[in-house]
Amino acid sequence: MSINNLKTFFDSMKQDVAQLNQLIGHLDNQYELLSNRRAEELTSLNNQITWLIQDLRRSNLEREQFLQQLGLPANRAGLKMLLEKLPSPTREKVGELIQELSLKTQTCSMMNERAGKLLTTQRRFMTRFFGLQDQQAYPDFRA
Repeated sequence: MSINNLKTFFDSMKQDVAQLNQLIGHLDNQYELLSNRRAEELTSLNNQITWLIQDLRRSNLEREQFLQQLGLPANRAGLKMLLEKLPSPTREKVGELIQELSLKTQTCSMMNERAGKLLTTQRRFMTRFFGLQDQQAYPDFRA
């Protein structure tokens, strides 16, 4: 999909909301599979998650390029500048869409962190249970 007008730009944001909803469901399933150590199902699900994230990155890059074509910064500030140029009823709808994208992105981030904490706990348990030297591959975020 190539973004060449505002409608396509906003449609891509709506598609991202749908994909983020799907990603949230997948991340919830991922946590359950991690908890139950169901590796085969987890591998398949992780492939789906990877595909979704790649697609979300691609659409975000296209929106950044479109903002640059409009002479705006390819970041949150540029999006805010675009939003300010829109007529009132459209501005409110797009503002809500931006908030929804932000909230869903934050939700995905929190869910990913939760899964990471579970993995850290499982790894710590296995290391202690089997009396192995801790060869932690992930940084220890304990405070």
